[in-house]
Parts: sequence; structure tokens; C-alpha cells
Amino acid sequence: MIGELLLMILGFLFLWKGSDLTVDASKNLATKFGISHAVIGLTLVSVGTSLPEIFTNVYTGLRVNAGAEVSGIAVGMILGSQISQITFILGAAALVGIMYASKFTFKRDVPMMFVAIAMFFLVGLDGQVTRVEGAMLITIYLVYLFLINKQDHVAGNIKNEIKNGNHKEINTARQGGIVLLGLIILIIGGILVVDNAELIASEFGVSNTLIGILVIGPGAALPELSVAVSGMKKKAEEISLGALIGSNITDPLLSFGAGVVISGFAFDKGLLWFDIPYWTVVTCVAVGLMWPGQRIGRKKISGIVLISLFVLYAVIKIAMI
Repeated sequence: MIGELLLMILGFLFLWKGSDLTVDASKNLATKFGISHAVIGLTLVSVGTSLPEIFTNVYTGLRVNAGAEVSGIAVGMILGSQISQITFILGAAALVGIMYASKFTFKRDVPMMFVAIAMFFLVGLDGQVTRVEGAMLITIYLVYLFLINKQDHVAGNIKNEIKNGNHKEINTARQGGIVLLGLIILIIGGILVVDNAELIASEFGVSNTLIGILVIGPGAALPELSVAVSGMKKKAEEISLGALIGSNITDPLLSFGAGVVISGFAFDKGLLWFDIPYWTVVTCVAVGLMWPGQRIGRKKISGIVLISLFVLYAVIKIAMI
């Protein structure tokens, strides 16, 4: 038992460090190619910090293909990670500094958060998420990325950098190598977390879904916590908020979809009537606090409210055991 717990903690450390390396190198590459902080947060950083969820879902899919009943880990992890991010992590960032969302963010990106929640709910309605549904989730995410590219001229900026060769101080090959190293560390971390969480769940007689919600989800969200707080301290609020909004779009669509296309997942229908509605409600609260003209963190009570909503969720889930 202690050995499995230590190995799972080691897996979290690998996930955190792997994400840290990948995100930092990705940010350097984004700077080199002239991509804005908001877009960095919504795309490279959000995908980078979501790599623990992506790799854990992929590995869970492989385990399900091999006959292991661990679908609940993937489903629970998405719920636990997203609720942690939109409450505890956003609340922690609000206690450190002040951030706000632009009107453009509310027009394009905030609605996509609710689309992601709705799709996660819909694919779980019959208790089984199929490979086709997983492909559909990924497709919706890719359409969203295409929209960002079209509106923010990302591809054009990259072509311009290749042509003119600005930011020569940033070595593309070196940063690419760091990204690769980070990915390898993430793969090892994902394996350690899933395998040992499964063992711990069976030893305590609790469901894989609950382990995913209360342990793996918040643990996988540690990179987002690090990026959010660090961004606030470094006066890069757009990266912090963009990463959190982006992760709440990336994880239900891309991360979850990546595991599902490997092997369909079983979905606990009980999550449809409490956990997902709770996720929706706290997202509405968070959106209200960062509404255009409002500055989340200006009044520290906003951070306390969000953190309290996370604590309430954890207490309710533990009481339901």
C-alpha cells in the first residue's frame, strides 16, 4: 500500500516536471514565432499543462483494451481536474493577483467551455462512450483550434518568422528537444499514476471513478496551478487565465477523446446528475466573476468563494462514500 502510494506520488512529480519542461519550451517557441500571450495560454500552454490528462487518458485507454476495468479513472480524472481548475486553482490565482477576460474571450472562448461540458455530458448519457464519440470530441477541438488560427493569424506569424528569422537567440532545435524530453517524462508519469491508483482503489474498495475525481484529477491539475500562480506573479495574467480557460476546453474534448478513441470507456451515469451539474454551476460562478468589466482578484473574496466551492465538492464526495 505505502509502496503504491509513493509510486503514485512519484508519478505526479513526473507529470508536473514533464509538463513544466514542455510548457516552458513551448512558450519559448511561441515567442519566437510571434504568438500573443492570450493565444499561448489558450493553445500551447493549455495543451502543455493538459498533457498529464492526455497521457493518463491514453494509457487508460490502452489498459481498457487489455481488459482492465479502469475507465472510471479517466472519467473521474476529467471531472476532478476541471472542477479543481475552475474553483481551487482560479481562486488561488485570484488571491495572488488580478486578472480579467476581454470581450473577445467571452465571445469565442468562454462559450467553448460550456460546449465542452455539454459534449462531455451528452457522450456519457447512455453509460458508454464509443470510439466514434471520442473522434467527434477531438474533431470539435480541432475545429476550435482552426478558428483560433484563422482569427489570430497564427500560421501567418509562423511563416513570417521562418522567412525573416527573428528571435535568433531562441534555438528551435534545442527547445524542440526539451519538448520531446518532457513528453517522455510525462509518459512515465502517466503509467505510474494510473497503475498505482488502480491498485490503491482495489485495496480500499472504492471506485476508480472516485479515485480519479478526488486524487488523480486534482493531482493532474498541478501544472495548471503552477502556471496560473506563476503567471500572476510574473504579470502575465493573460497566460494564466488563457491556460485555465483553454484547459477547460482541451481536457473534456482532446484529453478525454484521445483515450476514448483507443478504447471506448464506461461512464458512471451517477455523474450526470450531480458532478457534471456541479461543474456547470461553478463554471457559471467563475464566469460571472471574470465578466468583462469585472477584475477577478481585485476583491480577494472572489478567490475565497471559488476555493470554498472546491472544498464543498470534496466534502460532499467524501460524505457519499
